[in-house]
This record gives sequence, structure tokens and C-alpha cells, in this order.
Amino acid sequence: MIRLLILALIVFTGLLVGPMLIDQKGYVLIAVNDWTIETSVVVMVMMMLVFYALLQLLEWSIVNTLTFWGRTRNWFGWRRQKIAREKTLVSVLDLAQGDFSIAEKNSARNARLSEKPLLNYLTAAQAAQQQGKIEQRDHYLQCADDLDDGQLAVDTTRLKLHIDADEYQQALDWLSNQTHDTLRQKSILRYAYLVYVKLERWEWLLSLLPAVQKQQIIDQETAEKLFQDCHRGMLQQAATQGLPALKDYYQSLSRKMRNDIDVFTDYAKFVIMQGGLADVETLIFKRLRKKFDLSLLQTLETVSVEESERIYEDVAQLTRQYPAQVAVFTLAGRFSIGMNHWPKAKEWFTLATAIEPTQTNYQCLALAQAKLGENNGALTHYQRAIEMGA
Repeated sequence: MIRLLILALIVFTGLLVGPMLIDQKGYVLIAVNDWTIETSVVVMVMMMLVFYALLQLLEWSIVNTLTFWGRTRNWFGWRRQKIAREKTLVSVLDLAQGDFSIAEKNSARNARLSEKPLLNYLTAAQAAQQQGKIEQRDHYLQCADDLDDGQLAVDTTRLKLHIDADEYQQALDWLSNQTHDTLRQKSILRYAYLVYVKLERWEWLLSLLPAVQKQQIIDQETAEKLFQDCHRGMLQQAATQGLPALKDYYQSLSRKMRNDIDVFTDYAKFVIMQGGLADVETLIFKRLRKKFDLSLLQTLETVSVEESERIYEDVAQLTRQYPAQVAVFTLAGRFSIGMNHWPKAKEWFTLATAIEPTQTNYQCLALAQAKLGENNGALTHYQRAIEMGA
């Protein structure tokens, strides 16, 4: 381009200066040994211009002849790359439109020539999974993994695909082999905590939750709920190790978590199941007198007859404090049945049916009346129970 500009400048200068030199009488004499060339200045200038132009033309011809094969070969390569680029973009659209077979075909076939082969393999992996081709999906993910760039994108896609396919155990196995830095990436955290929740890996989830919350993947309310779920799950795990381990873990919790009604309810339930009612009964009734909670009250339903005799008066006191809570009356009634106190059982279930006339309450009332010899009343209430169950 520069040479063309120089040539144009020379031609322009010649056209401008040429007419002024025509009238000049000067000439140019060139002598080499016996050779002598004599010409006018104008003719000499024109000869120089023609010689320069021929020189440029010769150079252009030689260069283009020598590079002809390379340019032709690159043209075919450029065309293949252009087609690969177009097919890659089309495959992404096909995936979004649900044409999974076409998306897989276009993206996988053109991955080698694509400018972004990672995009091709990830698109092909997603399309393959949508068709149920799990082995082929894993092959595409491995191809993407072998590339030098985009490792986080590959890891995130792999984890997401495992979750979408309900392959939570495979996802957990993969997560367990990752470095701390990988697990703290936001895109990985977004899916990792879901795996831990699904598989109830509470200890792992508990260590992950601060990072999940810091990255604003979940809101404050969800985070608090998950923290609670973690401790409730770990309480259950501690219960399998015996009563001492259960108590130790509960005492290791923060005061806020120990005061959480759901956490304490689970703790009380596990303690009672292991025969430790005496260790928690004071706390249970203290909480129930402060505020009624149905789940906490229901933990007492599994106590033995001997234990029910000990806490019967405490339950009876709750009936006076919460006269509208039918669950308190039915619990007192069941304790009375267990202790064969049929007059009291009749009294409690009479009050319970007045609050909430359910089939179960009528059946229990009929049982107590039958034990007391009140056959007419028992038949009447049995009939009502049958009618309610019909």
C-alpha cells in the first residue's frame, strides 16, 4: 500500500513538473565503456517511472505466485472454521429449543475446528443427558476436562448435570475429591449445598453454610433454617451413639440453638426414646407452661406407664392452663387408660370430644364407658365413631 502511494506521488509529480521541463534544452548523457546513451530529461524521467512500475509489478507477481498455495490452503481451512463456528452457535439454539439430538450432533462434530471447543463439549454433554445418554455425556465432559481452559465451567456443568439426573451420590463422590478452593467457588457452592441437604450430610453442610451465606446464594431466613436442620440432623446421629453422646452434643450447641423449640423437641424425643425422661421432663414442662407447643407435647406420648404416672399431674395442670388445646386432654386420657384409671379416662375424653369430636376421641370415650359398664353410652359413642369413619 505504501509503495502504491509512493508510485502515485511520483506520477503526480511527473505530471506536474513534466510540462515545465518540456521547454528545457537540457539532456542526459550516460556513457559506459563504448556504450553511450543520450536523451532528454523528460524522456529520462519517464523511463525511470516505467522501470519503477515494472519493478513493482514483477515483485507483486513473484510474491503472489509463491504464496498462492498457502493462501488457497488457508481458504479451505478458514471455510471449515466458519462452518464450525456457525454450527456451534446453531447447536446452542437447538439445545434451548429442545432439539437435543441435533444439538449434540452439531456441537460434537464441529468441536475440533471450533474456536471455543469447550462450548461445544458442554453443549453436547447437556444435550446427551437430555436424551438419557449418560455414558456419552460423561465422554463429552471428559473431553472438556482435557482442555486447558474453562475448568470451573466444566466442574459447574458436571455438578449441575449430576443433580439434574438425580445422581446425588455421584455428585457427592465428586465433591469429596475437590480442593478447598474449588468448593469455595460461588458456582460450585450454588449446587454443593443442595447435594449435602439431599443426602443429609449435615456436618459437611454446616462447614459450607457460612460461605454459601457470604456469597448471597441463600437469604438469611433460609440460612437459619439450614443451620437448624444441620443441628437437628446431627442430634439424630448423636442419638445413635447413645445417651451420653446425645447429651454432650446438645450441650455443645450455642444457647440460641439450645433454646430453639424444634431443636429442643428433637433432643427431648431422642432422650425419651432412650429412657431418659427424668433428664428432660423438668425442661419440657417449663417450656410448655411458658408457651404451648404441640410437637413438644407429643414427645410425651411414648413414655412408659411408670413414667406417665410420675408426670400425670403435670399434664393435668396443663389442661387447666390450656382449656382449648385438645391434645392436652387426649394425652391425659391416654395416660389414664394406661394406668387403668377409667373414670378419669372418661372425664378427659368427654372434654376432648367437646373440643374436637373426632373418631379417635369417640372410640376412646366408648372404651372408657365400656370398662365402667356404661354400655348404652359406649354403644352410642361407638356408633358416632363409626359414622365419622364412614
